[in-house]
Amino acid sequence: MTQSDAGESWVRGTHLGVALTGEDIVLDGGVFRDCRFNACRLHYDGGMLPVLTGCHFDDCSWLFGGPAANTLSILSALNQGGFDAVVERTVAAIRSGAIGVPAPAEQPAERGRRRVIDLGFGQFPVPRVLRRSRPRPIDGPDSGGQDTEGREE
Repeated sequence: MTQSDAGESWVRGTHLGVALTGEDIVLDGGVFRDCRFNACRLHYDGGMLPVLTGCHFDDCSWLFGGPAANTLSILSALNQGGFDAVVERTVAAIRSGAIGVPAPAEQPAERGRRRVIDLGFGQFPVPRVLRRSRPRPIDGPDSGGQDTEGREE
């Protein structure tokens, strides 16, 4: 166990065959094999995926923070905003196991190929951010009251 900044005890790391009751468990990057969780609070913040193999969960709560909470928030917003079909297809892809393990974010894209996100029901290009400077208005005695596009102001 480790202490949080607030003095709370957190269980994290690698555990084999332990029984945990009423604990705060940090799942990010953790390895739990053949463990029993009873009335625990399981926290996942969107970091490295945990390994949960042969574990049993009884009366536990699952808490999401950071990027994991952001993902749930956008899915909720999409669902509320009329994109419920997209959310349903995403959940169906999750249930069927069609969504694979993501590549690390630090891994550069292959040269010459567009990066895509495969959600199990379609591949979508990863958008590129293009930064364009805004045209500056030309102010001066010979500008004639026109902007940079040649339109009169």
